Amino acid sequence: MASTEQALADFDWARVLDYAKRVQVEPPKTQYELPGVTEETHHGVPVAVVPLWHAVVTARLAFPPEPDLLRQAQRRLEAALAEVESIYPLGPGGILSQVAYGLNYFKTYIPESLAEEHMPKSTRAGSEGQWALIDAIRFPKDPEDLVLEQFDINFHFKSDYREHIDEVLKALFFPEGRSLNGIPVESTYVGDLFKITTIRRGFAGHDMPRTIGTRLGIPGAEKIPPGAMLFMGFTSSHVHGLAAGNLPSFETIPGWTDQTPDSYFAGGTAMHLSHIAIDLDLWYDLSHQDRLHRMFNPRRTEAPEVLSPDQAPATSTFKAERDKDTETYKLVGHNEQMQFLSRVEEETVTAYGQRLEKGTVFFLRQDFDTVENPFEFSSEGPVSPQPRAGVHFIGFGPSSQHFELMRREMDSVDLQQRYGLADENVGFTKFLHTTHRQNYLLPPRAHRSFPLAELV
Repeated sequence: MASTEQALADFDWARVLDYAKRVQVEPPKTQYELPGVTEETHHGVPVAVVPLWHAVVTARLAFPPEPDLLRQAQRRLEAALAEVESIYPLGPGGILSQVAYGLNYFKTYIPESLAEEHMPKSTRAGSEGQWALIDAIRFPKDPEDLVLEQFDINFHFKSDYREHIDEVLKALFFPEGRSLNGIPVESTYVGDLFKITTIRRGFAGHDMPRTIGTRLGIPGAEKIPPGAMLFMGFTSSHVHGLAAGNLPSFETIPGWTDQTPDSYFAGGTAMHLSHIAIDLDLWYDLSHQDRLHRMFNPRRTEAPEVLSPDQAPATSTFKAERDKDTETYKLVGHNEQMQFLSRVEEETVTAYGQRLEKGTVFFLRQDFDTVENPFEFSSEGPVSPQPRAGVHFIGFGPSSQHFELMRREMDSVDLQQRYGLADENVGFTKFLHTTHRQNYLLPPRAHRSFPLAELV
């Protein structure tokens, strides 16, 4: 007769109550679409209610680049993620997971010919034929101490319940984590496959920056407008400011890459991750109007209580109007620096036949606030216990080259020189300090576990 321990181990605890079935969700083809995220309105402007708590884990692979080991790792990681999703619903009330891969993974673990065959490639003049995943670079206004990271893999977990994230991290990466939500798990631990390099945490929700910042004594936090989702006082998740559906994917918007809906990486996207510290005291030395103009554009007139100015396609600013603003006001706003690159400049038909009106955004942000300095844990450098206002920035678009173009515009060195702009009048770059940066490839959900390994 089997022992009690053996009987408990053999019992399928997940079927006692299958939390994942409480909310029936058809998993999207992409990893970046977030099932279950709802919307609300702020003064008539639609805003996505994003998950409250976030954690990012970066790592190097802990096994040699041998085909058998890679394929075994692929099976184990997919089984682990599937087991997590069998217990927690796929949504903000359960857990949302994303797995992305750095350039080093594709260059070290995937044979060159196989990677060359399947990797998305840029079709833009000046970078034509380059992989759509390239190393992150330094930009003109980056600080000298910026770290350009080159990790193999990146996990992003988000949930309305911080304890869900804590349990998933423990079960995936630490040997003692043998249960999820009180249910024993068998396949979830994969920590032996990775050498964790950083753990980064944060949050995104009404009034959380002000509440958490003031309780921690972060200078300037008491000046954050009540209800704001960002340390800088505005909303980060305008529905019209975030790419909808599959618009950020490699293949969706014509002209960026060679990918098609039938490509291996269709439904995948180029991901950027960085940590950025914010000087709140300096930012809030400015009036509401001055902050509004630097966040959006110098024509905005919204009152202080409007934390979510309209971002509908018709409000978009393109190059000609941006240049006119800069010349007229001697100031350029952050949004108008970005919009001619992050939104379609004319009516566009996607690779899937979707018709997009001019001004539709195709770049997606999933950034979140943080008080880390710079991370919760790092094997790569010092971590300070002194809390600091910041953001873990995560963005998705059709190529790393696309992000690079946008980030150069954020510095706007040419505009600054042409119109003699003061540093504080070039978006909000002066108030930021980027500490770490890396580009990743976020595969489609079907290939989230060690992409291309099954073909090696």
